[in-house]
Amino acid sequence: MTTADLYRRLTFQPRAVVFGWRLVPYTVGHAILYDRLGVESITTAGEVALAAWICSRPSDVVERRLDSRRADWWLRWIVWTRSAWMRDAEEVRKGVEVLSVYLDEQTRAPVTVAKGEAAQDSGVPFCQRLRAVLLSRLNYSPERVNATPYLRALWDYIAWAEMEGALTVPPDMDDEAEAELIRRGEEFAARLARGEVTIPC
Repeated sequence: MTTADLYRRLTFQPRAVVFGWRLVPYTVGHAILYDRLGVESITTAGEVALAAWICSRPSDVVERRLDSRRADWWLRWIVWTRSAWMRDAEEVRKGVEVLSVYLDEQTRAPVTVAKGEAAQDSGVPFCQRLRAVLLSRLNYSPERVNATPYLRALWDYIAWAEMEGALTVPPDMDDEAEAELIRRGEEFAARLARGEVTIPC
């Protein structure tokens, strides 16, 4: 998939349904909620139920539910009841597959190449840093930033970073070229770990 193909995804609306919930467009607010709740690997019925419940309604609605005094009870009830109805292995497998495609369509960014000094690792989740840039540098509204489709926000962030000279987006990168780039990077990292190459200080 080329950079242009990925950009065209901005016009798509999700049509995914998981465990009876129709998923809404994935937003900056949903990404922050995923970080807050530790939604990473999605493999079990409970994990599918939680991930789908979050993405089946606007993020501010989920926020209000989580801010209530009964948030822990509510989450347990949601996950148990919906996953208990769908304990069939095939149904869970289908849910995992649909969520995987949904998240890829809603979050996949083009390949970027860093310029200058590589940025150091940060303990701050990426979506929180993304939100900070959207507010402080790109004049997003504090009232609406969390409701912004994640993919649109990500493209704005990447465009800003490219204009700032922090990175570049190769115009003709496709899936095969991306896979080759990743393979070469992993191969170099393995050689570095084995001591076969050194980096001058």
